[in-house]
Amino acid sequence: MTAAAPVLLALAGLLVLAAALLLARGRLVAVTVRGYSMSPTLMPGDRILMLRGRHRVATGRVAVVAAPHPEHGWHSPTGTTSDSWYVKRIVAVAGEPVPCWAGRCPGTHVPPGMLVLLGEKPGSMDSKQLGYCPEDKLIGTVLLRLRAATASGAPSGCSGG
Repeated sequence: MTAAAPVLLALAGLLVLAAALLLARGRLVAVTVRGYSMSPTLMPGDRILMLRGRHRVATGRVAVVAAPHPEHGWHSPTGTTSDSWYVKRIVAVAGEPVPCWAGRCPGTHVPPGMLVLLGEKPGSMDSKQLGYCPEDKLIGTVLLRLRAATASGAPSGCSGG
């Protein structure tokens, strides 16, 4: 055993303890994906680990957001909340240029408090159709895929939208 081995074991133990504390506080949530909007990255039935909150919001990350209102999109009237979630990739955050394909997102740069989201499967509902997603619709960001879907597993849980 090298001299660094005890230090590495101690660090691994601290990481496990930190993860356990976050799990106990409800900050880490396991979610099952439904829908194909993030395929091939995520498929129906995949289990993902999400960190609640806005701590890791960044371009390129996969986010879980409240599903848009059927009539008003992500800009739903006050008091109307969705109990469904969408999984989308963050492609631009406040201050970054608006992608050319995001015609429903006015301006040249993303305004403060807004996100541009994209589903990876063509035709998915995202900022192409719905415009900016307010950051307050963000439930959390995906840390990792816990397990891939099984061929016989019935998907349930989080909608791919």
